[in-house]
Amino acid sequence: MDLFETMRLEDGIFKRIQFHTKRIQQSSRNLDINFNLEQWNQLLNRIAEEYPKGVYRVKIILKQNGKFDSVIADLPDKALFSAQLQKLPKNIPEAVLTNKTTNRAHLSHQHLTDLILLYDANGKILEFDIGNILIKEHDHFYTPTYNKDMLKGCMRQALIEQGNIYERDYDVDSFKEKYKQNEIQVYLINSLREVADVKIYI
Repeated sequence: MDLFETMRLEDGIFKRIQFHTKRIQQSSRNLDINFNLEQWNQLLNRIAEEYPKGVYRVKIILKQNGKFDSVIADLPDKALFSAQLQKLPKNIPEAVLTNKTTNRAHLSHQHLTDLILLYDANGKILEFDIGNILIKEHDHFYTPTYNKDMLKGCMRQALIEQGNIYERDYDVDSFKEKYKQNEIQVYLINSLREVADVKIYI
């Protein structure tokens, strides 16, 4: 099981790099994988120098042996995503839920929609398979509370620290009803796409 970070490189600058670095450092300690900060910084600096213009998707993989791999691709425009609700499978280890690892079987789906929106056995709305959820209600923005039941996204953390969003839980049944009544708007937030509209198929 390897760790990875998927980052937005925009005109030679990695967005929210301090959040990505902090997360992979913490996860490497949690999973007992060697993380070399100097090598991490050297790799990111080299990539930034090689791609000084444009917007790119940069995936850095930290292998079990402590080595880094990288995958760099153009980031195509996509402003609207589709999603359907899916219940989180039972007995997923906390380490898998809370660290960004290559063990992502619990996020698999048939891709009838772009995304799945996960909820747990108690009905708590959790996250999308590729990012956190942002819910707008009465001109305020909310995201579910963190209780070691999902991934702390870097965009999520940045918005919370900036005071732009607040933590609040939504039950799946009330969420569906509010969405049907157009009482809430739903967005995907992640460090790559930042903020994108989502249409939920219920």
